[in-house]
Amino acid sequence: PGGQPAGPLRAGSVDDNADFAAYLEYLTRVRELGISLRPFDPSGRILVRVTGSDGLPVAGATVHASPQDTPDADPVQLRTTADGTVRFHPALYGARTVEVGYTFTVGDVSTSALPGEEAALVLAGPGGRAAPIPLDVLFLLDATGSMGDEIDRLKAQIDSVAARVAALDGTPDVRFGMTLYRDEGDTFVTATRDFTTDVEAFRADLAAVVADGGGDYPEALEEGLAEALAAPAWRDPATTIQLVFLVADAPPQLGRQLEQTYDASLREAIARGIKIFPVASSESDDQAEAVFRQLAQATGARFVFLSYGAAGAATGDHTDIAATDYEELALDDLVVRLIAEELAALTGDPTAVPPATVPPPPPTNPPGQ
Repeated sequence: PGGQPAGPLRAGSVDDNADFAAYLEYLTRVRELGISLRPFDPSGRILVRVTGSDGLPVAGATVHASPQDTPDADPVQLRTTADGTVRFHPALYGARTVEVGYTFTVGDVSTSALPGEEAALVLAGPGGRAAPIPLDVLFLLDATGSMGDEIDRLKAQIDSVAARVAALDGTPDVRFGMTLYRDEGDTFVTATRDFTTDVEAFRADLAAVVADGGGDYPEALEEGLAEALAAPAWRDPATTIQLVFLVADAPPQLGRQLEQTYDASLREAIARGIKIFPVASSESDDQAEAVFRQLAQATGARFVFLSYGAAGAATGDHTDIAATDYEELALDDLVVRLIAEELAALTGDPTAVPPATVPPPPPTNPPGQ
C-alpha cells in the first residue's frame, strides 16, 4: 500500500478490557453505523481471577461457569491465561438476560458473581510457575496480495521476534508455528506449518511466504482462525502458555455459511486459554478493526495496529483510538514485550519484561493529536 514510510514497521496497542465501558460505547457506535459483525454482545462480562495462596496467578486452571437459575445445566468450561484470569461473557453462551448470577468453580473452590462484577477464587496451593515455561506462539498471517509490502517487511521483524523470544530471561520452552490464509479461488484457502522448536526452520518457512491472491477486500479469516486452533499440535493448555498473533488488513467474509465462524472460535479459544493478539495492517477499515478488537477483548489480549505517525494508524475511520492513547514502538519490540509480559505475569518477575531495543523516534503528531 502506498503512503507508508520505508523501514521497520512500527505499532501501537490498546487494551479494551482496561477501559471496558469505553469499549462498549465503541461497539454501540459500530452497530449504529451498520457495520456487520458476528453476533457477540460482551456486555455483562465477568472477570474471573484465580490465584494461589501466595497471591500469584494460576495459569491453565479449568474454570466451570454455571447459571444460578438453572444449576442443572451443563457448565461452560473456561481456562485461565498466564495472569490467572479469564473473561466470561454470558451472551456468548446464549444467555438472554444479564440479570442472572453465575457460580464459578475450580476444583472444590467456588464463588459467585453477577454480570459486570469480578469473581475471585483463591486455591490452597501456590500459584505462579518456575522457568522454563512451555510457550506456543502461532502466527496467523493473511497472505493475500494486499499484504505483499507488509509481509516482506514483517518477515524481518518476526524473524527478530523468534530469535529474541527464544533468548528471553528464563529461557522459555518456546515453539513457533504458522497458519496462512487467503480466500476461496486462490491456490490455497488455509495452510499450516506445525509448531517447531527449531527457530532456524521456522525462519526458513517464514522467508518462503509469498503474498498473492485475494481479489476482493474481505478474506478467509474465519477459516484461517479455525485452522489455527485445530491444525497445529498445541501442547497441554494446563501447562502451556498459548498465543496467536493474527496479522491482517481485512475483515472476514461474513456472508459465508461455515462450520466454525469466528464467534465459535472465540468460545474455543476461551475454553483453551488461548490469547489472540490481532495486528491490524495498513488497509484495515472499520469492520476489520471491530472484528480484531472482538478477538482481542474476548481472549484477554491487546489490540495491536501498525502506526505511521502523522500519516495515521491502521484503524478504521470511526475508531475511538487517538494518537495519545498508545505508545509507538517497533513492531518486533512490541510483540516481544507482549510475550514477555505473559511470562512475567506467571513468574511474578516484572523485570523479565525487556525495554525497547531502540528509543522511539520523536513524535510526529502535532500536540494533542
